[in-house]
Amino acid sequence: MAASTDGESLPSLLDLITKVDNLPLNFATNHAPYYKFLLPPDPRPHGFIHPSTVSRLPWPPGLFAVDHAAARVSLVPGGDPNSALQAAVDAALALATTDPTVFPTLSGGMHSEHFRIPGIQSTPPLRVERFAASLFGINTRGAHLTAYVRDPTTAAITHLWVARRAAALRTFPGMLDSTVAGGVKADDAPLDCVLAEAEEEARLPPEVVKPRLRAAGVVTLANRNPRTELVHGEILYVYDLDLSPPPGGAASELGLVPQPGDDDEVDEFVLMDWQGVLRRMRAGEFKPNVCPVMIDFFIRHGLITPETEERYVEICNRLRRRLPMPTNAHET
Repeated sequence: MAASTDGESLPSLLDLITKVDNLPLNFATNHAPYYKFLLPPDPRPHGFIHPSTVSRLPWPPGLFAVDHAAARVSLVPGGDPNSALQAAVDAALALATTDPTVFPTLSGGMHSEHFRIPGIQSTPPLRVERFAASLFGINTRGAHLTAYVRDPTTAAITHLWVARRAAALRTFPGMLDSTVAGGVKADDAPLDCVLAEAEEEARLPPEVVKPRLRAAGVVTLANRNPRTELVHGEILYVYDLDLSPPPGGAASELGLVPQPGDDDEVDEFVLMDWQGVLRRMRAGEFKPNVCPVMIDFFIRHGLITPETEERYVEICNRLRRRLPMPTNAHET
């Protein structure tokens, strides 16, 4: 760690990744005391459930089989799997309505949009409400867009557009964030998510975004919440958006300046030099899971190199770790 101006240690880039990617790399084979979450006929675990969730959740009879000796919860074959999953979520929401402390992630019993459970070997796609995803310990899908501006003379990337989350948000209020980010809904592709969020959060319409957008890969993280001990995987699809105005053009007149949308999720957008982004990440001003996305951006664009970062290889490996839950139907 390096020292800050007040003498306190600042986190390294690897520390920023580890803050959110904190599940041991061998968790898939050494996951005690968590229960495997099985979705027959697929033999692979699609989630890992904390024992407290197993004991507190009133599993709907005939829809789920709980085997304490083998530490696994299995969906009972034969019925509608999505109806069974929703019945379990509804049971958890009913408890959370009367006692919000039982399942804090359920936000007091509120319903939420559906997320797809990635990697299922059967059809139809299986889905679970967003707020309940961590109860089942599944992978979730998200999409992050990083908008940047180049120097008009050298074409080097100099600045990034950074969002400041609204102060009224339930999670990470007032913190700095990706230009645009959101969870990928069950029926959406990552691109659908990015285009919709860009328009809703940043007033960047598809006709501005599509010609300048580039799919840039994926960042994978596995997290254990230190407060609740719930685990989940994150599959974060990353996109780059060049908002540099053409020579002689004015960015604002061309619609290349993000503006807070009507969904009240962003208070402001700040055009920040990339070194400033790095400093403020290390100062703890960014939403934690944004830091790996930004580090990935810096590496891909040559702003962080083997010459400037001694743990470069380890960082690159960690940004695309193997998740303990499958990400596609063919993964073993």
